[in-house]
Amino acid sequence: MNIEDKYQYVVRQVGESDDGEPEFEDWTAVGITEGRYRGVIYKYGKVSVPEEENEDGTLPLSFEYDIVSTNGHPEDYFEEDFDTLVGDILVDIIDKDVNVDDDRTDSTQ
Repeated sequence: MNIEDKYQYVVRQVGESDDGEPEFEDWTAVGITEGRYRGVIYKYGKVSVPEEENEDGTLPLSFEYDIVSTNGHPEDYFEEDFDTLVGDILVDIIDKDVNVDDDRTDSTQ
């Protein structure tokens, strides 16, 4: 299963407009759709990339996140594999954004 199958973007409805259309808050979170953490919703905070590679050639991301909804799980339910999962999802999101930007650049040349 691809990582992109394990999450979706989530927005929060805050009411309805006068014409009955839903109104949404101006933030986007990520909802996990598969596995142990299915139903958990979180949003990313500060994300940074170091300027230089590690000695082993890796360039690890540093990021913060806030859990918006634990889907009823206690705090101690969340283990290191959750951090790994949200990191993998972040890499997928960034990769897709870079590819979209590359496509826009290619089409304007």
